[in-house]
Amino acid sequence: MTRIEGNSSQKSTIAGRQAASVGLASLASAAAGYLVIWFVPRVLNKADNAEFLAFWSALFLLFGILGGLQTEILRYVTAHTADPAPQRSGSEHQKSVPLFFVVLSLSGTLAVLIVLSSMLWGPAVLGPNWLALVLVLAGACIAFSVHAALAGILSGRHLWGNFSALVASESCFRLLLVLLVGIIAGSTAGLAAAAAAGACAWAIVSLFSPKLRAAFRQPLDVPVWEFARKVGHASVSTSASATLVVGFPVLYRITTPEDVYLASAPLLLAILLTRAPLMVPLGTFQNVAIAHFVRHRSRGLAALQPIALAIAGVAAVGAAAAYFIGPWLMVLLFGSDYHVAPWVLAGLTVAAAVLALLTLTGGMCVALNRHHVSSTGWLVASAVSLLVLVLPLDADVRAVLSLLAGPLLGVVTHTLSLSRSQPVGASS
Repeated sequence: MTRIEGNSSQKSTIAGRQAASVGLASLASAAAGYLVIWFVPRVLNKADNAEFLAFWSALFLLFGILGGLQTEILRYVTAHTADPAPQRSGSEHQKSVPLFFVVLSLSGTLAVLIVLSSMLWGPAVLGPNWLALVLVLAGACIAFSVHAALAGILSGRHLWGNFSALVASESCFRLLLVLLVGIIAGSTAGLAAAAAAGACAWAIVSLFSPKLRAAFRQPLDVPVWEFARKVGHASVSTSASATLVVGFPVLYRITTPEDVYLASAPLLLAILLTRAPLMVPLGTFQNVAIAHFVRHRSRGLAALQPIALAIAGVAAVGAAAAYFIGPWLMVLLFGSDYHVAPWVLAGLTVAAAVLALLTLTGGMCVALNRHHVSSTGWLVASAVSLLVLVLPLDADVRAVLSLLAGPLLGVVTHTLSLSRSQPVGASS
C-alpha cells in the first residue's frame, strides 16, 4: 500500500483490494488482446493478417495519442483532490467549463485532421481499403476520447474499482465484436471496424455505474487554453510512446518493401507477444503509478527504484523463457508459418523491458509537471528507432535493434534530467 508523505491523514494512493481489481483488469485486457491476435490469423491468410496488424497498430497508435488527454486529466484531478483549493491562472474569477465539452472539441478536431491528412499517409499505412479504414479511425478517435477522459477522472478520484471495470470492459467488448465479425463474415475491413468499436464500451458500462455517470459532470477550473497546452505536451509524449509501444508495425511498414512486409506477420506477432506481459499491465497500472509519483514527488527518482528492479527481474526471466520456449510456442499457437528465431524473441523481450522503463520515467516526468522532459525523451527514442529502421540490415536485426536502442536512449534522457534537478510540485 502506498502512502502520502507529509500528510497527516496518511491516505492511500491505492489499497490492496483496489490494486487487485486493477490487476484483474490488466489481466483481462492482456487476455483479450492475446485472443484477438490469436483468432485473426485463423480467419485471414498471412498477407491479410499483416494488413490487419497495420490497422491494429494505427488504431492503438491513435489511442496512445489520446492517452495524453487521459494523463493530463489524471494529473489535474489528482492535484485538485490532494489540494481542493482552486488554483487559478490569470483572472481570479476564472469560470469553470464542462470538461467533456473540451474533450469532445479536442477529439473532434483531431478526427477532422485525421481525415484531411489521410491522402498523405492512408494508402501507405492502411493498404487498398484505406479510405474506409480512415473513417473508422476518425470515429474511434471520438469514442476513445470519452473513454480516456473517464479513465483519467476515475483514477484521479481513486475510484479504482470503477476504473478497472471500464478498462476491462473496453478490451472484452472489442474481443466479443472481433469474434462475432470473424465468425459471421471475416474480412480485414470488418475485423478492423469491430476492433475500433470496442472503444464504445463506456456507453454500456455507464448505464450500470452511477459513479461513472457522475464523472461526466467533472468541471474544468483552469483556462481551456492552458489545459489544451498541457494536453498537447502530454500527447507529444504519448504519441512518441505509442509509436514505439503499439505503432511499430506502422514504422516497420513504411521503411520496408511491400513484399517483405506482407511476409512479416510472424515478426509483428512476436513483437506483440513479447511486450504484452509487461506493457499491458503497465498500461493499466500507469494511472496508479502517475498518481503515486504525484503524491511522492518529493522523493524524485527514488520512488521509481522498486518498480524498475521488478521490471529488470521480469525481463531476465522472460528473456530466458522466450529463448528456450518461445519458438515452440509461436508454432503451437499460430502454425509452422509463424516460426521466429530464439534470439529474436529473447531480444524483443529485453527491448520490451526497456520500453516499460521508458514509459515509467516518462510518466514520472509528467507527474512532476515536466512535460517537456517527457516529450524530449520520447522523441529521442522514436527518432533513434526510426533511424535504425532505415539502416541496410536484415529485417529481424533492424527490428530488435530499433526497439532496443531507441527506448534505451530515451530512458537515459529522462533519468539524467530528473537526477539533475530537484522535484517540483505538480500544479494543476
